[in-house]
Amino acid sequence: MSENKIYNFTVSIKLDSNNEAVFTYYKNGQKVSGGGTVNERNSLGIYTLDDATIEQGFAFTEARFTNVKGDCAQDFSFSLIENGQSIHIADTDKNTGVVCMIFIVECNGKSYKSRDPQVE
Repeated sequence: MSENKIYNFTVSIKLDSNNEAVFTYYKNGQKVSGGGTVNERNSLGIYTLDDATIEQGFAFTEARFTNVKGDCAQDFSFSLIENGQSIHIADTDKNTGVVCMIFIVECNGKSYKSRDPQVE
């Protein structure tokens, strides 16, 4: 098993007509789910807000992890970088399973949650 792999994502957030935050994830300029399968110990997912999202006033404040299958939510942790412009998601990959990962962001004093990218 390999170790210490880094996954980089750019995140765009826009408010829809219902004032709900819509999160869009990109990897190497291509739209992706933001989740995926991780098989490397001590991997790191780096999610960085794009310039337009930062200019709107969005910032990451938290990430929450819930087990969907198995017991792997405990393998995940997060840290906020550059005042919430980026969030780092660390995964020890000690346990197998599928986790629901919810990002929480704030914009102009209001909190928003992402729909879950799932990580296996």
